[in-house]
Amino acid sequence: MEFTKSQRIVHALRQLDQFSLAVLAETDQAIHVLSGVVVSPRFDPDDKESDLIKLKFPGGLECDVTGSAYLNLQILESAAHALHGARESDAPIAKRARELSDYLCKKYRIN
Repeated sequence: MEFTKSQRIVHALRQLDQFSLAVLAETDQAIHVLSGVVVSPRFDPDDKESDLIKLKFPGGLECDVTGSAYLNLQILESAAHALHGARESDAPIAKRARELSDYLCKKYRIN
């Protein structure tokens, strides 16, 4: 089965942390776990290389966006989370995230 470009973009999004936690089995959708946005490919039978994807926000608002641009934004978000969440980083956000994580895990006996 050959996938359209918009399907390939959604499949790529599903590999990122902010989407991989809520992958819907056997679908072409992905859920952004931080915002609740459901991402779906747009099907254009006349243009299988169209990279339009559909975003559906909690509350029902829907819009089409350029998939390659949205993917790039999500890659940047994923990289920022990886950098700021790195336990060995001395960056201010990483340090504060580590402190907060240690505090919450200790308080609620998570680890």
